[in-house]
Amino acid sequence: MKSTYKSIIETPRWLSDFTGDGVPDSNATLYGHVPVLFRVVQLRCDTLASVPIKVYKVEDIEDEDEQEWPYPTALEELIWQWEAGALLSGAAYGEIVSNKSGYQKDIVYRNPFDMVVSYDSGIISIKQSSSGAEWENNIYTGEYQMVYMAEYDPAQDILPGVSAGKAANIDSKLMFALSKFPEAYFEGGAMPVTLLGIDSTDPGEIKRVESWFKKSATAIKNAFRVLGIRAGSITPVTLTPPLKDLTMPEITDQAKKNIAMAFGVPQTLLDSEAANYATAVEDRKSFYADTVMPRARLYESALNTQLLGKDGLRIEFAFNELELFQDDEKDRAELMRMFVDSGLPVELALDLAGYELTKEQMGKLVVHKEERANEPDNTQTPLTRELDRWMRMAEKRIGDGRELREFETDVIPSALHSAISGALENVKTAEEVKHIFEGVMQWQGYP
Repeated sequence: MKSTYKSIIETPRWLSDFTGDGVPDSNATLYGHVPVLFRVVQLRCDTLASVPIKVYKVEDIEDEDEQEWPYPTALEELIWQWEAGALLSGAAYGEIVSNKSGYQKDIVYRNPFDMVVSYDSGIISIKQSSSGAEWENNIYTGEYQMVYMAEYDPAQDILPGVSAGKAANIDSKLMFALSKFPEAYFEGGAMPVTLLGIDSTDPGEIKRVESWFKKSATAIKNAFRVLGIRAGSITPVTLTPPLKDLTMPEITDQAKKNIAMAFGVPQTLLDSEAANYATAVEDRKSFYADTVMPRARLYESALNTQLLGKDGLRIEFAFNELELFQDDEKDRAELMRMFVDSGLPVELALDLAGYELTKEQMGKLVVHKEERANEPDNTQTPLTRELDRWMRMAEKRIGDGRELREFETDVIPSALHSAISGALENVKTAEEVKHIFEGVMQWQGYP
């Protein structure tokens, strides 16, 4: 015989009974029955898939010409489906369709609830339960047959992890149960659990009442039955409180908040009455910055590594093109201009204004600065340009370890030419050359 124990729980007994009686455990099923869960998944997927995505070549940092997405299946469609699958199951899957020569023809979404993943010696094996098809990803050689992105799991680091849907599973089941209670209540004629007391000492009658009570109190389908018994005097007793006294609104609100928290969605995006317009705009920006942007970086990394790198391509999510951030971009651009005008280096101005450049972008900036440094300054006078040309020639020869030669010119006055030539006779470094010419230009009054 099993032992029984009494315990204190935070929710009413009727609630525990409902959540354990006919409530689905699968997030795939709950998604179609719990409106809040449905909404947060849709919101996450719609938001991420609506961000503009740029495709570039990898090998040449100078080439920022946007490329076409190379596959027939739309990238926005794949992003939406992958995000939905990862949020509910803990992983996203995209089959890389290749021909016999290894040419990648397309990438196709695969249902995560139909996949079984295993790992051994650097090989991630993925099997489709319905068809038996199998794919392998070799993380050591970089050979991928399936784009595979797993959520974080503190217990392991390869297999599908803990999804947002899993973290909110109890609250989703609670919302499901709460929606079923009124349905059952009204199916029972809006009659709460009722006991008809009788004035009788018949053991058979008492046993029948006890048996009925146990069945009524432990299953939704029996919760609203009424037992009629033989009696001379009948006293009806209501066993469950009215709907208005069951604390349903409070429990519903808490479950809704927990689901929103697990999915990283602000309450204002789920309830239009939760805040004013200004707060809603700030919450939406926060939603992008704290939830959507980090998520986009994960997809960038997975796709660039597992799919596009083989074709020499890469993708970037262009959040700065969203209308929501246009005012912020204008403010940041103005702030950066002020920093540059004040004489700060461009790299420091970018950092202070909040811009984060990729390695490719930083490399392009360096190349651009070098090209600008070698361009003639059209604002200079002929004499200044000639002095600048002499200085660069002298710096280069000293830097190469060669002796300075006579600088021939018809622009620099002979007296000045002789003075500079004399000063250059004893220089040993390019820095000393630069110091001499800077002094000459200041003395002559040239900027």
